[in-house]
Amino acid sequence: MENVLVSFSVLAGTVTVCEVLRHIARQLLWPRWGRAKGRLSRIPGAEPPNLEVAVELFSTLQLCICTHELRLLGSSGLLGSTLGLALTYLVTLVHVSTFGCATCNPVSCLERYLYGQSNGQITAAKLLAQLTAASVARRLVELVWALEMSDLHWYHHQHQYKCTSALNTTAGNGLVAEFTCAFILRAALFRFHLLNQRHKIHMVATLITFFVYAAGDLTGAVFNPALAYSITFNCEGNTYPEYCFVYWLGPLMGAMTAVLLFERKSVDDADTRSTTGETKEKRS
Repeated sequence: MENVLVSFSVLAGTVTVCEVLRHIARQLLWPRWGRAKGRLSRIPGAEPPNLEVAVELFSTLQLCICTHELRLLGSSGLLGSTLGLALTYLVTLVHVSTFGCATCNPVSCLERYLYGQSNGQITAAKLLAQLTAASVARRLVELVWALEMSDLHWYHHQHQYKCTSALNTTAGNGLVAEFTCAFILRAALFRFHLLNQRHKIHMVATLITFFVYAAGDLTGAVFNPALAYSITFNCEGNTYPEYCFVYWLGPLMGAMTAVLLFERKSVDDADTRSTTGETKEKRS
């Protein structure tokens, strides 16, 4: 029980610290940007680029550190499957609720770039921030474990933070699993993009929890290149090219396939509505 409580404290402390860092970034960067643009108020969804990058950095740091701790706790067997899934759902809900404009996923950044919602410079800065946060998170969590606040942390520290690969199938099957998770998530976001934000975060948390249940034993159900780089690429069991093939190529292909399919559908629906409107006008 003590091990679980310590891990919960690490999760809560990580979210709190990262939320404070995001708040400080907003206080320092947003007013300055508003004065430079001659704006007297903050407009939701109109964050300055440097603030977007800062929030991306701190949010990805939060995601990776919490996932490291959850993975350690899950591998210890201290949590049953039901409690583990419930904790996954709750933590995901907290992440989605606190990230703000951050995606914490390189694939999402590339998707926004393809849609023209972000320029190349900002996209590159966000990708760099995400990978930097993923690398720093691995070092920070090792420092936390080195404090040996619980028996679980002590054991992991004594074994020099060794971990085994989450890829428990062939690279091909792993690619399919990561592809499927990324595709379904993107498709759901496209399908329910008009959903109320409060309902959308529950939908995302539910989907991610389901993916962990369905594909967790195969690949860990990561479908996030930055997160995979942080928690998986240093583990024994597979080569670096295999990790790149499964955890980078798989999510990228899945998300881009969803973008192409649903973008085409949106265009077709728009054309249909336009044609229907023109027909009605002619009849009238």
